[in-house]
Amino acid sequence: MRGDDDERTTDVSAIAQFVSEEPTGRYSTAVRLICVAGSDLGRTFKIDKTPIVIGRGHVDVALRGADVSRQHAKLTSLGTEFTIEDLGSQNGTYINGTMIEGKATVRVGDRLQIGSTIFVFAHHDELEDRMHQLQRLEAMGALAGGLAHDFNNALAVILGTLGLFERKLPANSDLHDMVGEMKTAAASAATLARRLLRLGRTEPLEFETVVVDKLVHRTAAMMRRQLSGIEISVDVAPDLSMQGSQEELHQVLVNLMLNARDAMPHGGQVRVYAREISFDRAQAAAHHLPKNGDYIELVVADTGTGMDDVTLARAFEPFFTTKPPGQGTGLGLAMIHSIVRRHGGSIVAESVVGRGSTFRIWLPRAT
Repeated sequence: MRGDDDERTTDVSAIAQFVSEEPTGRYSTAVRLICVAGSDLGRTFKIDKTPIVIGRGHVDVALRGADVSRQHAKLTSLGTEFTIEDLGSQNGTYINGTMIEGKATVRVGDRLQIGSTIFVFAHHDELEDRMHQLQRLEAMGALAGGLAHDFNNALAVILGTLGLFERKLPANSDLHDMVGEMKTAAASAATLARRLLRLGRTEPLEFETVVVDKLVHRTAAMMRRQLSGIEISVDVAPDLSMQGSQEELHQVLVNLMLNARDAMPHGGQVRVYAREISFDRAQAAAHHLPKNGDYIELVVADTGTGMDDVTLARAFEPFFTTKPPGQGTGLGLAMIHSIVRRHGGSIVAESVVGRGSTFRIWLPRAT
């Protein structure tokens, strides 16, 4: 659980604070600006010369954000330190959520905001690796959704043809039964295609106010019938509500509980709890949330076998699974990640081998 020294964490849509300054005050590698929010999400700009001008168009660091001024800010090296200066931009320049006036010192680990674009000033390669992983996941989700669309169209033709063929056969013939089996297999494939479509879907959802207490208790009551030998405990205040799709958030909880069941073949405990939490601008950027404000933290924790470092790092990748062939598609956690992202939230997975896994989800609180 959180707070243990040996706990390992991976986060595909929340960027943790991996950056730190060398004790000597000198930088062991070239520093860089890593975009963690905005139109340039995932891009890395190495700072190998100074001064550099940040803005749009013909500048040293050219950004895509429409709210970035042509010459927005200037970054300058002062030996082992850097300063940033706002160049009279329309939207200002911020360090860790505070607007600067004139020049200000910027250190490794600071968050710079240029318009709505947020960077981490870093020299730690692991943060950059996490951003590349996030980009890869987004690209894989889009690819899966595109393939599923074509796959679903082909299945629709197959199912329609099988239906016509079935009606022309005698009801008690072997061929009739064979066609029925073919329809069942095609319908299963169509269900898989729909899951892939949901994985890659980007169109806006119709949101409503979802009462967290009711959602969690309804899902837990349903899952208790399927999770034999597993205790499900719920701790959610009755006044918590969030904006989202009732159906999709229900699916998120169902998939997390089914994963917990698979990780506890000899029984165990699943805990589901929630609380209200507020993030300022810097904290929201650290959790890779689109904006600061009030959120609901929804947690599902189990006492199962846990995940090692390799599995944890790939947990949300589409089609990645540790289950034997035929027992898992590797889409459950990928779909959860996609749903949470579409809801304007983020998710982090924590795990310790032999002690269990914890999934933390942050979703916008209903206003």
